[in-house]
Amino acid sequence: MKTNTRELILQKAAHSFALSGYDGFSIRSLAEQIPITPSVMYHYFSDKDELLKVMFDSLNTALGKKRAALPKSPNAAEMLKQRIRFQIDNQEAIVAVLKYYLAYRKNFKKFKNGFVPDKSALHIEEVLQFGIETKEFSDIHLEDDAKVITHAINGFLLEYYPHTPKGAEKDELVNRIYSFLIRALKGGGDT
Repeated sequence: MKTNTRELILQKAAHSFALSGYDGFSIRSLAEQIPITPSVMYHYFSDKDELLKVMFDSLNTALGKKRAALPKSPNAAEMLKQRIRFQIDNQEAIVAVLKYYLAYRKNFKKFKNGFVPDKSALHIEEVLQFGIETKEFSDIHLEDDAKVITHAINGFLLEYYPHTPKGAEKDELVNRIYSFLIRALKGGGDT
């Protein structure tokens, strides 16, 4: 399938933004990477902020569709491992989304625990809710625990990027994160 210019700009913007963040990202350097002229970029996006907002929305939509297509897990523990692997498999897109949160924090609603976007931990809330229903997990504080788990996984993504773990290295990372989290979840209580 042929990629149109707008899609190509968004793909390259996600890569560039994940690598360099807000301060290192520019329309001019992105245009050079594609290669197109900056005027073509401005035909599609009025400025850097609009481009990054569209990139953010596009990445969130794509990640949501990919998550929705994941196979149903037989239990919450396997679902947790699946979600950890998903995060690593989609590292660049997630890092770009995270860096967008950091750059545009003021645009997000402030909660008691900071500027955590509403939907940032829904994929882990689903795991915890499933674990409560199947009685695999107990004494869960659904929203708070989901955010802590999400931040823990995302911290690894940020630490590793731009290196993407593959093969045995990825399996070991998934298993280490999973093992730690599952012990905490199955132990219950404040750990």
